[in-house]
Amino acid sequence: MSPGSRCARSSFRSRRGPGVPKHQAKQNERKELQEKRRREAIAAATCLTEALVDHLNVGVAQAYMNQRKLDHEVKTLQVQAAQFAKQTGQWIGMVENFNQALKVGHTPYITTPFLVPQWLPQVGALLG
Repeated sequence: MSPGSRCARSSFRSRRGPGVPKHQAKQNERKELQEKRRREAIAAATCLTEALVDHLNVGVAQAYMNQRKLDHEVKTLQVQAAQFAKQTGQWIGMVENFNQALKVGHTPYITTPFLVPQWLPQVGALLG
């Protein structure tokens, strides 16, 4: 008979010693233990990955909220800066008009004549 025929295999099995079933049982036990450890390792890796992603997401969410707050503050600051620039321009115009009126000797902001010192026209002449 050929080595690959049924009879050759069955005769091979019959030649196995008494320790072969114990060996196979231990091998199966090791495979089951290895499979159990593999499943536990996969579960632990999954838990770790989820924890890391959750931790990262918290940081990203916080950064996003901070960025939104900063954007709002920047817009508010831009509006306030524009208002301040406009007001400053008005103040500068008022001061320039007042200075010009002082140089000429006529002050439209001061309506009562007794508040204008008598020496003011002389100062205006010296400056002008």
